[in-house]
Formats: sequence, structure tokens, C-alpha cells
Amino acid sequence: MRYAMDLEGRTVTYNRTATETEVSRLFCAAVVSKRFREQLLADPILAVAQGYNGESFNLPQEALERLSHIRADSLSDFAAQFIACETPVRVEFPVSASVH
Repeated sequence: MRYAMDLEGRTVTYNRTATETEVSRLFCAAVVSKRFREQLLADPILAVAQGYNGESFNLPQEALERLSHIRADSLSDFAAQFIACETPVRVEFPVSASVH
């Protein structure tokens, strides 16, 4: 998925990765299904392995490793812990100096 934003006359483009898409699907399933949410909170790796509603999650090893360290009592805490151990994304775009 691709996002574009205009920043002071410059277009900044962000391409959503496959991992981000899968993580988004994982959290959506947890939001709509109490049973899946409870399983995700109790055992994230098992929840991912079992999938949701016939769908599987294709998460890379790095994301599974992050999930395996999360201990949370609520989905909001789970999400906060997942984000906290995320590698920051660096967005760069050229800036030209102009002399007036």
C-alpha cells in the first residue's frame, strides 16, 4: 500500500511494507474477535500460528520474535509493547536551500 503526502510543495511517499499489512490484519482480527484477542494476549505465537477465521498471518521471523516477548492484559497494552520494540522508520526527502 502506498501513501503520499504533500509537505510544503514536496511530495513525501511512504510505501507500506508487507509486514505492516500483516500486523494490521492481526490487530484487526483481535479487535473484532474476543476469542482471537484473548488467544493473542495469552499466547501470541500460537494465535498467529492458528490464524483467524480461516486466514493465516504471514509474519516474518523478526515480527514473531517481537510478539513472543509481549506480556499484556489488554489489546492496547499489547499494541503499545509491540510498537515500543519496533525499529524506527526513517523517512528522508531532499531539502533544497533557497536564497531569497
